[in-house]
Amino acid sequence: MTEADIQCLQNHIDGLVEIRTIDDECLIAKILIVTPNDEYDEHDVLYELVSSNQADQHTRLGSAGEFVLDFDKIASLKPCRGSR
Repeated sequence: MTEADIQCLQNHIDGLVEIRTIDDECLIAKILIVTPNDEYDEHDVLYELVSSNQADQHTRLGSAGEFVLDFDKIASLKPCRGSR
């Protein structure tokens, strides 16, 4: 993850982003929270899953349909067309 990738995630909170993971997953996510916190070694993104080619690979937080993905699992990302 580059600083530009982190900025892209932060700029698209409440928007849709296409994320490709290091496991060849392609997912569309509505970004909720981005935590690039070096002090606590927390580098992750909280999102709602819109679609995925590997939906069973996600770590659900509670029953609200929110998921978390560590930055080190993200290979690339880009905003979805028409999203913010």
